[in-house]
Amino acid sequence: MKQFRRTEAVIHLDHLRMNTRWLMAQVGAGTFFCPMVKANGYGHGDVAISICLENEGVQNLGVGLVEEALLLRQFGLRANLLVFGIFEKDAAPEIIHHQLTPVVGSWEELKMISEYLPGHHGVHIKFDTGMHRLGLPIQEVQKVREFIDHKKMNVTGILTHLHSGEDAGSLDGQSFEQLHRFREAEKAFQDMKPVSHTLNSAGTLHFLAHQGKALPHGISDRQGVRPGLAIYGVNPIQHPVPLKPVMSLRSKVVRYHFIKKGDGVSYGHTWKADKDTVVAVVPIGYADGYHRRLSNSGQALFRGQIVPIVGNVCMDYIMLDISSTLRGESVESMGPEEVTLFGFDSHGKNLSVIDLANQAKTISWEILTSVGERVPRVIEGVSA
Repeated sequence: MKQFRRTEAVIHLDHLRMNTRWLMAQVGAGTFFCPMVKANGYGHGDVAISICLENEGVQNLGVGLVEEALLLRQFGLRANLLVFGIFEKDAAPEIIHHQLTPVVGSWEELKMISEYLPGHHGVHIKFDTGMHRLGLPIQEVQKVREFIDHKKMNVTGILTHLHSGEDAGSLDGQSFEQLHRFREAEKAFQDMKPVSHTLNSAGTLHFLAHQGKALPHGISDRQGVRPGLAIYGVNPIQHPVPLKPVMSLRSKVVRYHFIKKGDGVSYGHTWKADKDTVVAVVPIGYADGYHRRLSNSGQALFRGQIVPIVGNVCMDYIMLDISSTLRGESVESMGPEEVTLFGFDSHGKNLSVIDLANQAKTISWEILTSVGERVPRVIEGVSA
């Protein structure tokens, strides 16, 4: 469908390739590598992202729903698709037919899968080492192994999920405690030679930074990784890494107003000008996933400079104070100039999605996945 509103999410596939190549080089050949493309590729567009990753030689992709995996199969994706979410028995025929890999995290699923999946169909078994969300209790690993042997199931992978991956850089942190517990599963299944994967983006980057140090006894120095945020160019740790944001959320000004000192803007006049001000109206709002919590606190890039959001964010619009960027122009002479809500602008300036998330008192994952269907994804850098 043709788009008439000048609001778009630009997806930089060249940045995705750079991030992927760097991460794959860091973890090394032979390490299980499974980028997460669930939730529409963290809002970036799962099909385009997945095709690009597959073209980069990525062999495994992670989704949250069977439905997400089926969509990727419809578009011709051949990669091994791991389904990390809960599923019911009516999904079993689709899992079999489309060669999906179920991640089994409860006794109910384990028993159901053992009945419906043929013995040669590979499954991954998830163990709960402290997240207490999904996963079979690590204390029951021997019981799980006995059940699997009895049912002659084909376990091709085992995994756990770190609840505080940000502390994986600390040798006495909770992440290493979880990894120590997970060794029970690795020992119990070592004769089956499954892949073992444990690290999210934060865990991966911290673990890489500390691999040269002596790890706690009983922890393998080769941990399979499931990068999410890092693939999309968002750095979840404190020290710098060469990742570039894959999404730039942009729009263009549709109206300019000269606001006199004391006048208010938007619903409730929660912001009033403390001096004569030029305000720009931008066609994006909370219906597009631009959080209302950014009212009077968010920022955007205009003419390569950071400018503040003023007034309450509306369903379809936000307002910016652009006074600091003006060069003596009259409001009447100004046209529909670019505004960048996060990511890179045409001047090469970057407004971090992490900063925006902090201003909204939320997390980067929510900002990215909130970008709605009304915002078209414009793909750049298609060729390698």
